[in-house]
Amino acid sequence: MPQRTASTSRKHLSIAAVIVADIDSGRLAVGDTLPSETALAARFRVARGTIRHALEHVRHAHRRLSRRGTRWVVHPETLAQDVTELRSFGQWAKAIGHEPGGHTLLCSEGRANAEEAHALGISIQRPVLRIMRLQSIDDFPIMVKRTTFPQWLIPTIAQLPEDARSIMEVVERTHGPQLAYGEHLISAVLPDSEDARLLGVTRTTPLLRVQRSARTFDGRPFEYSDDRYLSTATALSVVNSARSRTR
Repeated sequence: MPQRTASTSRKHLSIAAVIVADIDSGRLAVGDTLPSETALAARFRVARGTIRHALEHVRHAHRRLSRRGTRWVVHPETLAQDVTELRSFGQWAKAIGHEPGGHTLLCSEGRANAEEAHALGISIQRPVLRIMRLQSIDDFPIMVKRTTFPQWLIPTIAQLPEDARSIMEVVERTHGPQLAYGEHLISAVLPDSEDARLLGVTRTTPLLRVQRSARTFDGRPFEYSDDRYLSTATALSVVNSARSRTR
């Protein structure tokens, strides 16, 4: 088998640099599908294996591409979310200089099941409001959000328009700042058919799952949320510190 030269082994890096430059300049926009590997091989006059190596490098080193079947798609730069700071999706997006968006897909009143009652600290069968929303950043969908709200918030949230940018904005205008305490459970899951369709991914694409229960400054339950993020679009940041040692 012929050995690869240093020049040959570096070809994929130079091709990757061109692709990243195309993304940074806007020639390839978020949501765009790249040409096929065959077409890219013809453009750069290299083998398809070199192209595949370059695309994998962009995916892992720069986190700007994801694979959907046999095609590659540009996604937003991975955004870090500090879960040690308690704030809503919209508040986080605006804090890092991006425009949040949201669209309500489902809004229905019901009675709390055992999981919801435990998370909210209320009795089973208490009235709740369940909302499912598709959340976006800079018009690119990155998260499916399923939230259960307690009875005291139903009159405020049930009246929101479907395209409300942020539920928290409306709640704070009506009731003032609310979030004071939250618990997060973070895991990785595969999307069901609904999440895959909404986020435009395959059923084998891992999602970042964040389950959050939150309370207000006066101790009232605020929400129980099950959020499914595109793992290519966001990363969670947790800052820890050691307790001081005592002798």
